[in-house]
Amino acid sequence: MPDIEVEPGVRIHAQTVGTGPPVVLLHGWAFDHRIWDRQIRVLAEAGYATVAIDLRGHGRSDRPYGDYTLERLSRDVITVITKLGLTDAALVGWSLGGVTAFKVAVEAPQLLSRLVLVGSNGVATSRQTGYEFGYPASAHLPSLRVAELADRLAARRSLIRGAFADVPADATVEYLLGQTLDTPSWAGAATLATLLNADLVAEVDGMTVKTVQIIGEKDPVFSRRGAAWLAERLPQLGQVVLPGCGHYPMIEAPDAFDDALLSAVRGAAPANRSD
Repeated sequence: MPDIEVEPGVRIHAQTVGTGPPVVLLHGWAFDHRIWDRQIRVLAEAGYATVAIDLRGHGRSDRPYGDYTLERLSRDVITVITKLGLTDAALVGWSLGGVTAFKVAVEAPQLLSRLVLVGSNGVATSRQTGYEFGYPASAHLPSLRVAELADRLAARRSLIRGAFADVPADATVEYLLGQTLDTPSWAGAATLATLLNADLVAEVDGMTVKTVQIIGEKDPVFSRRGAAWLAERLPQLGQVVLPGCGHYPMIEAPDAFDDALLSAVRGAAPANRSD
């Protein structure tokens, strides 16, 4: 489980498990490598080496005060992949990890064999010029940031609960909340802004890495119309929609998600595609 120095005084944690072709996993906002526990086992059993990276400010990575921009997060990931000597890696990103992964694919496509976006289109989260879905960041970021800085336990508990398709068990919410507590409030607030202000619309037409989306049919966080928008602009995109699933496919539909993830990593045709 190496820690990789990405700049003086800042080290990024990367949990490595298994042998075989590399699969790099990027978690969502406030989470860390533990969210992928089941998928790491499934991928290892299928003959893959997984590298589950904790983005800066998350999990066991360092938590400096300051830069948590998308450019910084993606540079960290590129540095980790490069220093570990990985080639032709499948890069999987969920939510915040999805936009980070898309940025990595834009900046360093030569490192990747494919890109898998989970609960994300990798391009934008909020309504903006060129992406007319959801609400603008100005409509909800200020209140989310205030809540995060005032009482991160209550704020995160609410966000976790609201991202499921159906009402989750209290035990599930508390388990997930516990995972997020290694992310301090300053990193949480900064990366919320990074997620909600993401704007890679201009980069879509130049995407050269083979891409697959895995999305929940009832994801209350990620716009299904946004998924269709990306599919129109990336004709080669593979897209899998998990019925009845929200923003946590690894928890809400683990069997279907594992099947979709393995197919995406192997480069197989997706099981279905959103129209």
